[in-house]
Amino acid sequence: MACPWKRWGYTVAEKTKKVRITQVRSGIGRQGTHRRTIRALGIKRHQQSVVHELTPAIEGMISKVSFMVEVEEVE
Repeated sequence: MACPWKRWGYTVAEKTKKVRITQVRSGIGRQGTHRRTIRALGIKRHQQSVVHELTPAIEGMISKVSFMVEVEEVE
């Protein structure tokens, strides 16, 4: 059976970028969806950083809470 990722344009050998996401603004007084998005990214506390592969889903989450997080590329 062929690799299902090839149908959507992804290949296994493709190297994805990694990004470090740090929460720089508080979630207090924010919309519930913003707080849940921060939690879904794996951030539990203010000033905490997490590293994720840059996928379309992660990009969407980052854009939703861009005013609360700082993003930098990691090698």
